[in-house]
Amino acid sequence: MRVRYEHALAEVAEMKRALAERARHVAELEEQLMHQVEEGARESRRARRPAGPEPTESDLARAVAAAEAERALAQAEREQLDERERNIRRVERELAGLRVQLQTASRRGTASAPAPWPGEPPPGEPQPETEPSPPTPLPQPPSEPELDPAATARRRPTRRR
Repeated sequence: MRVRYEHALAEVAEMKRALAERARHVAELEEQLMHQVEEGARESRRARRPAGPEPTESDLARAVAAAEAERALAQAEREQLDERERNIRRVERELAGLRVQLQTASRRGTASAPAPWPGEPPPGEPQPETEPSPPTPLPQPPSEPELDPAATARRRPTRRR
């Protein structure tokens, strides 16, 4: 039993020696890397010279004002799109209601037909011989949602007067 204990102590001592050696090696590597980093930082400071004049406060103020104006334009466009979508949904609901009225009236028969569409003659009057023009289609939504509406504002052609 004593032999096993001494053998274990010898192994522990060997492990401690190996760990100490590795720790010294790691410390040397860390020192070399830090030296390389410092040298690289010095070189980059030397090489990094401003190519042009630094922006002034007025340049920065103009850039901020332009960005705010573009943001306001984008927000206004978004509000217009939201309003247009609300109008489309309102018309869709109205059309769905009229479709339901037509379906229920057709189930009951023609005796209780729904009120005529605006602009159509009442059911008792004779129909005109000409074919009515087809309805105007609603504008189709874009196939892909636009992620940056402000970006398209620049692409629009301007009117020349």
